[in-house]
Amino acid sequence: MGSAGMWNRAFLALIVVNFFRAMAQFMTNVTIPLYADSMGASASVVGIVVGMFAVTALGIRPFAGPAFDSFSKKKMLMIAIGFNLIAMVLYGFSTTIPALVVVRLIHGVGIGMGGPVSMALVAEHVPDNRLASGLSIFTISQAVAQVIAPAFGLWLLEAVGYSSTYWIGAVAVACGLLSILVIPEQRGVEREPYRLSLSRMFAKEAVPATIVLFLLSAAQISVGTYVVLYGELVGLYEMGIYFVIYAITMIATRPVFGRLADRWGAERMLLPTTAIFAISFFMLVNMHTLPMLVATAIVAGMGFGSCVPLVQTISMQKAPVNRRGAASNTSFIGLDTGALIGPVIAGNIIDGLAPMTGSMAIAYQGMWYAMIVPVAIAFAMILSWVIKARKAEADQA
Repeated sequence: MGSAGMWNRAFLALIVVNFFRAMAQFMTNVTIPLYADSMGASASVVGIVVGMFAVTALGIRPFAGPAFDSFSKKKMLMIAIGFNLIAMVLYGFSTTIPALVVVRLIHGVGIGMGGPVSMALVAEHVPDNRLASGLSIFTISQAVAQVIAPAFGLWLLEAVGYSSTYWIGAVAVACGLLSILVIPEQRGVEREPYRLSLSRMFAKEAVPATIVLFLLSAAQISVGTYVVLYGELVGLYEMGIYFVIYAITMIATRPVFGRLADRWGAERMLLPTTAIFAISFFMLVNMHTLPMLVATAIVAGMGFGSCVPLVQTISMQKAPVNRRGAASNTSFIGLDTGALIGPVIAGNIIDGLAPMTGSMAIAYQGMWYAMIVPVAIAFAMILSWVIKARKAEADQA
């Protein structure tokens, strides 16, 4: 559907909302482990606290999906950001591990709702022929927050302590909440009554794209989880640079691939970006110097960073306009499930290879090679889409 132009009031407001929402989320990602540790939590308990948000994020999706297509997406986004705001305030009052777990569960509801409904709103307010560009630019706000928020959160922690850090984060979320008010309600959209059924919870049209997102996410999360530990094993202690370069590359390349996808098709542009992502794992195996670290971060940011909005574009394009909320919700399930399963598989591979090889570094390298497998499967799926599309074009001609 979309408005007459891409750079409209609603699109700009959604970028602002996404930035502030992501700032708060990435601030908590880096500070919550330290907060739990300061309360005396063991390493395993810290991991449980950090990952607890995923329980409610995944749990809310089956109920939220139908709601996105039955009720006002603007109001649903306000509810989602409201949960984020409540969580940020409550973090500042949490003084025990159980309290922190409860707040993480509350935060998970906001995270689980916020991403999909934001994406569905972008699809409503950006012209269909600019959807790939719109989603790519929209997700840049999250990449910018990914660069700024961790350092900003740690600086606040040092300057004002845990409670005030989270309350300042709450102010950022409140700014995002206020920005939603300028988004106009979409008129003339037919909405189905709210009911819980598999067809309403999930969009079958988005399932192939969701499987691809799961495969790519499972591979990428292994990098986010283990690349710092691997860097220390091979003598690289500047791993913070990796994440900064990675995020900057995403910011630079996402609009480029988005524009190319609008012109040539998202499926066709996914072939080179997925191949680039696979190459980054070969580079990780050989990442022993700082220049190689920078090069690997650039290739990974260009590959995975461009793949995600392109696959999400496909999931939205395949679904009818009145099912885009469910389609967006379905695609995020792929990302969340990959993020949950990927580190477990990668960790088991490392634990299995370490005693066999007698070297932790070699075990990590074996894991990097293994992570190429899900990327290769995703590439094969995308290739089948391109072949099918070309066949359809030939039949029409």
